[in-house]
Amino acid sequence: MSDGTRIPADREQQRLVWRRLRGTLAPRANWSQAIVGILCLLLGMTFAVQVSQDDDSLEGVSQQELVRLLDESGRHVSDLEVENAELDRTLRTLQSDDEGAVAAREAARKRLDDLEILAGTVPAQGRGVMVSIADPERAVKASTLLGVVQELRNAGAEVIQIGEVRVIASTSITTSPDGALLVDGVAIASPYTVLAIGDPAVMEPALRIPGGAADSVASDGGTLAVAAEEEIQIDAVVTPQEPEHASPVK
Repeated sequence: MSDGTRIPADREQQRLVWRRLRGTLAPRANWSQAIVGILCLLLGMTFAVQVSQDDDSLEGVSQQELVRLLDESGRHVSDLEVENAELDRTLRTLQSDDEGAVAAREAARKRLDDLEILAGTVPAQGRGVMVSIADPERAVKASTLLGVVQELRNAGAEVIQIGEVRVIASTSITTSPDGALLVDGVAIASPYTVLAIGDPAVMEPALRIPGGAADSVASDGGTLAVAAEEEIQIDAVVTPQEPEHASPVK
């Protein structure tokens, strides 16, 4: 009898032990745990939605199609790189051409300035000499004055002015019927003033060499004086004439 009553008691005791164990292991939720759980749930849902949106554009695309898209993207990048290189080369070429054009314009402007000075169409200034020829008897010949000009040119004179007349390649020096000297038809009065731009250290001695310009003037009855100047101003200019027969070669 004692054995029959002991067995049910053991089973009841086992049930009580399991009930206490489940109660111990069961989670005890509070408000903090609930809030954390809700936040974790919302975060998980947001992440799932984001992943779903990112995958929508490629959803259902085959592997072969993905490879093709990747290959096309690579080719597009390569084309852009080639185009960028071409644009860089074009930019460098334009910059080089622009620099060359600027240099060409500067050279052309410098050449034009030189030609205008040589043609006598613009004023000029620079180092040079001032020659004064006294001719009280009006005995100095036109050829003698022309010899003075030639001597100055041979000594490197770049610009010459006699009186108020600019001397150029076509300038003529003649004598009027009454014995006055004419430069391009303009009468000049004694003392004749000749201005020349060039190296005075070369031109001044050239006029004084024995048998040269100074001796020729003295032989005619005049006197020649020359002075080196650091600044010679030549203001006389000529008006170029249109050529009647000549034309440029094209």
